[in-house]
Amino acid sequence: MQGKAVNYDFLFQVKGLDISEKCTLGYYAGNFTYVIDSVKVAKGGNIRFKGQKDLLDGMYFLMIPEVGFIDFIVYKDYQFTVKTAVANLNKNLSVTGSKENTAYFAYQSFLETKREEIEQQTQMLNMLKRATKDPQVIQESQQRINELRQSIATKAYDLMETHTISFFCMMMEANDLPIVPSNIPVQLNNQTNPVYLQYIKDHFWDNFDFNEEGLLRTKIFSTKASFFFERLTNPSPAGFIESVDIIAQKSNVNPAMMQNTLRWLVTAFENPKNKGADAVFVHIFDNYFTTPEENGIDVAVFSRVEQKANYYRPTLIGNLAPNITLLDENDKPQSLHDFKAKYTMLYFFSPLCDKCRTATPKVVELFKRFEVKGLKGFAVCTDDKKEYWKTYVKENKLPWTCVMDTDDDLTVETKYAPNSLPNVFILDKDKNILANRIEFEELEAALQALIR
Repeated sequence: MQGKAVNYDFLFQVKGLDISEKCTLGYYAGNFTYVIDSVKVAKGGNIRFKGQKDLLDGMYFLMIPEVGFIDFIVYKDYQFTVKTAVANLNKNLSVTGSKENTAYFAYQSFLETKREEIEQQTQMLNMLKRATKDPQVIQESQQRINELRQSIATKAYDLMETHTISFFCMMMEANDLPIVPSNIPVQLNNQTNPVYLQYIKDHFWDNFDFNEEGLLRTKIFSTKASFFFERLTNPSPAGFIESVDIIAQKSNVNPAMMQNTLRWLVTAFENPKNKGADAVFVHIFDNYFTTPEENGIDVAVFSRVEQKANYYRPTLIGNLAPNITLLDENDKPQSLHDFKAKYTMLYFFSPLCDKCRTATPKVVELFKRFEVKGLKGFAVCTDDKKEYWKTYVKENKLPWTCVMDTDDDLTVETKYAPNSLPNVFILDKDKNILANRIEFEELEAALQALIR
């Protein structure tokens, strides 16, 4: 993403600073930070970054070794001076030449003060809870904490009223939760009102300007997206896909924002250990990935995402399990699709895998509890060390049809992508996938839920 060439001059005067290490200038992008320059501290605690560079609007930081960080805004004003003291780096910040940072530092200073007061009041509340059972005393202390929290919001709104057209204002608005109409109660029948939560979800992104690329150089999008999926989304593949579509459609008004959203979504759902993440990952790729150029990623990353989606697609829950035909211990071919069972536990393992050696006896014990309900085992060794495999099967008295993958074309990896071992799939009588890539620690719960 290309910034605009500007003459910038950022001077930080830090009273009491006397270090020899270099200080670093960088910017935020979600949960990541990117360094763009570093300089040594000059006499009097002066730190200066000056020159001509392509700068992107957003939230930047100064990192002072062994002292801390100063966050500041770069937006339209590119020449300013920040003053503070090493004793309290962020509480007494002042600035000349930057309206954005005048508002931002005022808010940060107020926030620092109120956080200290809230912490002190919280400690007092905890002490009171131990010392007294008087509800009025406890209620008064809790009320004070609520008032302090409300004062932070009030301060933000006051600053926003005086800086109505500013990046600071856009940041504060983007962080806000929607205000729910008073006629929608928070609770219903002593539980959180689903209508209340739905309203928040429907309006969660109203104040986030998807056309403002400067918001990408903050933590706001990442923080909001995490909250959106963790707190406001039904934790199921269908629920996650619904939320993916909501955020993707809103991001699509701006190519840079869409590219950022896709990178965030891929990172969030590329781990198949999260239940249903594979289906969400495939949905993201199939519906929103086009070309490396359009998606704003290099060819290697695009290929990795495409390959992973292709791996997951055939073995999603509800699909017919891809057939496997491999040789058993007697060198006889065994076909998964010809394997007769009410339920099939498809177990991937290796005799050379430490976790498999620990887990397999426990899996056998667990398997026997469900065998009477029609469960049978089809165990696939993913390692081609035949002598180890046969010894392992014999010593562990595996009560399953056991086969080994010896094909050079990586049959198992290509069809089932078992990224970690041991790895378990549960299939129904027609070999449709009921559960996929189950970790051993989750196997008992999965069997109890699926086999009746």
